[in-house]
Amino acid sequence: YGRYGVSAILQNSRYPASLYTDTLIRIRAEQGCVTWGRVSIVKAFLIKNYKNTEGEICMGLNEESNDVAYVLGRLFSVLESIQTEANPGIKSTIRDRYFNSACATPASVFPILFKLENSHIKKLEREKGSGSKIFYEKIIGNLMEKLVLFPRSLSLEEQGKFMLGYYHQTQKKYEKKENK
Repeated sequence: YGRYGVSAILQNSRYPASLYTDTLIRIRAEQGCVTWGRVSIVKAFLIKNYKNTEGEICMGLNEESNDVAYVLGRLFSVLESIQTEANPGIKSTIRDRYFNSACATPASVFPILFKLENSHIKKLEREKGSGSKIFYEKIIGNLMEKLVLFPRSLSLEEQGKFMLGYYHQTQKKYEKKENK
């Protein structure tokens, strides 16, 4: 956190912008390596410095959120999951190649990602049957209903929300399945 981050915590004041931007820069430098610690800083900054986000930022996945940047982050995570399921053991995913662009300029990147998704879905269907295809298409359909269009660019605040959405959706895969 640094000296100013600690004093902001102790004084219950706004966090320094440099803390937030440095965290975003670190995530981008590592092509979307959104760790628990980094997402915690992003989340704390957004809650403390942008009062209008207080109710919409949750501890875990917020499936009710209609925030465009958050939904785009979730969508990116789902597209990455499709790719990794279609290509087990893949060394380089769409995250490595497209995360930074998708986070900053979604309108220019998501059309490319959907072309890739089509081929990955076809491969999944060929190799694993239609169950995976239906599962992923349902999730994508629900997310696309929340989007009117892909924004040309995202502000720094929105990029943080994108990263939160990506992290929350990615972590959802690791939750234990409930026994029914």
